[in-house]
Amino acid sequence: MSFLESQQLVRLTELSKNTRKLILEAVTEAGSGHPGGSLSAVEILVTLYFYKMKHDPKNPSWEDRDRFILSKGHASPLLFAILAQAGYFPIEELKTYRKINSRLQGHPDFKTPGVEYPGGSLGIGLSVAVGMALAARLDNKSHRIYALLGDGELQEGQVWEAAMTAAKYRLD
Repeated sequence: MSFLESQQLVRLTELSKNTRKLILEAVTEAGSGHPGGSLSAVEILVTLYFYKMKHDPKNPSWEDRDRFILSKGHASPLLFAILAQAGYFPIEELKTYRKINSRLQGHPDFKTPGVEYPGGSLGIGLSVAVGMALAARLDNKSHRIYALLGDGELQEGQVWEAAMTAAKYRLD
């Protein structure tokens, strides 16, 4: 491992630790939320947002950005902690999680900068991601769409229909 790779690993590890702290603080402050589902995917989102994805917090609607779909919307504390650390909104705003008039509710909402999909019923996120990927292909765009699903929603028929559609159209 090169020096730069080891520095990147240290940075991602620190971001993961801080993300876990922010999740627990937000859920504790709110007195409710789903810390388990959020904590289970910290390294995935840290790697995507701080290593892999092309995105711009100063221009959340940038046409060529990569997209992230949080299908398991109850893991919103994770997404919000990541978006705050990436610069989409101030970290202090995490203290408003689940409060009246806050942009940060129990499920993501388009009111929150950086949210691509307002996590709703479990099982729909992969279908949304497949639709976005097909639209990108039709528009000759090279951006990527990433989707994170929870284990419980994998039993939904719609998930498997979306997976079969992705295979049929050779989405990668």
